[in-house]
Amino acid sequence: MVWRWRVIVAIMGIILHTGGFSWDSRAAEWSAEPSIGVKGVYNSNLILTAGPHEATYGNWVSPGVKFAGSVENLEVSGRAAADFVQYHGGANQTFTNLYFPLALKYKIDREFFNLEGGYTRDNTLMSELLKTGVVLRFTQRNQFNLSPSWTHALTERLSVQAGYQYANVTYENGLSLGLVDYTTQGGSGNLTYQLTEYDQVQVIGTYTNFSAPQANDLQSEIYGGMLSLSHNFSETITASLSAGPRFVTSTQAIAGSTMRGSQTVGVGTVTLRKNWDDAFVNIEAGREINPSGFGFLLQTDRFGVTLSKDMSERLTASVNATVLLASSIATTNGSSSLPDNRYINMTPRLTWKITQWWALDATYTYSRREVESLNEYALSNIATVMFTYYPLKWTIGR
Repeated sequence: MVWRWRVIVAIMGIILHTGGFSWDSRAAEWSAEPSIGVKGVYNSNLILTAGPHEATYGNWVSPGVKFAGSVENLEVSGRAAADFVQYHGGANQTFTNLYFPLALKYKIDREFFNLEGGYTRDNTLMSELLKTGVVLRFTQRNQFNLSPSWTHALTERLSVQAGYQYANVTYENGLSLGLVDYTTQGGSGNLTYQLTEYDQVQVIGTYTNFSAPQANDLQSEIYGGMLSLSHNFSETITASLSAGPRFVTSTQAIAGSTMRGSQTVGVGTVTLRKNWDDAFVNIEAGREINPSGFGFLLQTDRFGVTLSKDMSERLTASVNATVLLASSIATTNGSSSLPDNRYINMTPRLTWKITQWWALDATYTYSRREVESLNEYALSNIATVMFTYYPLKWTIGR
């Protein structure tokens, strides 16, 4: 445990030290916002199993620092954080989560360059469950991602963008748990036109390669197009709609021969948001294709509602409800498949800014997993209370 603390402290020190290197302080501004949180967790069914299970109790210690800087036309922002977690009761687990996201933005004349990426180490119940709607075995996941893009303004209303996306995911003891490592990479391009002050249209093309060598050398190519429309009904009401086809082709080495398959999937999203001075509501629905540690692609339908209300200057209440419907995409004739899954999640939350330095965050989460074809159902009730301490913000320059 000691070495983990040393790693985090060293990384924070490096980040904070960069505020004064090589840049003229009169032209640059750098800031750092450190924090440390302590959280207690109760979970009635940690891994959402339908069989007998015991309640799990956990404690989290979460140090972190957000940093940002700007110089001339360059903006930098990121975060270095960790979770030191101990579970006991139904599951005796000790693990460490790490988060190192980074974003760079550079603008000059009509050109805009953006780079996002980083490294994340978390567990599958935090990451892939909420993304795909499918429960994987409980283990640590390591993800490295990189996403550079370039945007060029052709006119005041018309712009073109090109981007590249890369992600590499590995699982701790993955093969023994039935999980395989995978890599995704691809490119995208879009043409954006501002029709009016309130309307925008985009034409988007995408290509993604999904590679899972441990799953009989599975290679899947996903390509397609999409049309996106967004409209501002007023200063407080916005809506967007996007839809298009995805063509999936796959090859896999099974029983000494190469199996092939293809499938067409329609994807898209629709969102509606209403803002008030002290509240907002956001409604979304859509379908997407997600990679999975099971060694095949998943189709996930998502329906979600988020409500948030500032009860006072220091107290905010919110609730989020999500329904995910997941099914496997038949990549090849001999590939594995997954029965349809339904995952329901509802989380009310209270956030209280006690003082300038202290905050309290309390949540309750109801989760339900259903696999109707197997007559399998699992419920989970989760309660968390977290205290966070925020030291003074450090600023250098200007």
